[in-house]
Amino acid sequence: MKKLVLFVAIVALVFLVVSPSQAQKQKMLVGPGVDVLIPMGTFGDAVSIGFGGDGRFQYNFTPVVAGVGEVGYFVWSGKTVAGVDLPNFKGFTIRVGGKYYFMPEGAFRVYGMFKIGLFFASVTAPTIQTPLGPIGGGTASETDFCYVPEVGAEVPAGKMNVDFSIRYDGIATTGESSGSIGFRVGLNFPIGQ
Repeated sequence: MKKLVLFVAIVALVFLVVSPSQAQKQKMLVGPGVDVLIPMGTFGDAVSIGFGGDGRFQYNFTPVVAGVGEVGYFVWSGKTVAGVDLPNFKGFTIRVGGKYYFMPEGAFRVYGMFKIGLFFASVTAPTIQTPLGPIGGGTASETDFCYVPEVGAEVPAGKMNVDFSIRYDGIATTGESSGSIGFRVGLNFPIGQ
């Protein structure tokens, strides 16, 4: 509950500090993206490569500063360790953040972004059949704080942009930190124009 209160407080602060009344140019974008995730550290001991998708909303406050909201769903495949198949690891994210373009509008725009949010994780343990009966099974889930530094570039393609980025998905779990390096390709469509 404390994580949820902290998350809501930070989101409110972001929107109070950079309000739409300060915007020089009001432009909204939405778009889907596909992701490939490479687990890092001890997280990589249990799972292999992950895949997923996300939806992103962007509001441009100025030509170089934007606010971003994002939801995503990701799955990492479980590894086989000592002859035991480990379960897949699934996560649903809700994140908000800020985006800064290192140059004003143009044909090729490079940006940096930082997002924070919540990571809802779940793992379903397999049931193992033994001569004495089944063992294992069940689902475990938890909610953790996540942080995402990201760099990327946008290239115009007609009325939309193609968005390429690389990021670190940090998950602040109890007692440790887990994460993945993520590669994303997305499309940005203008809305409300």
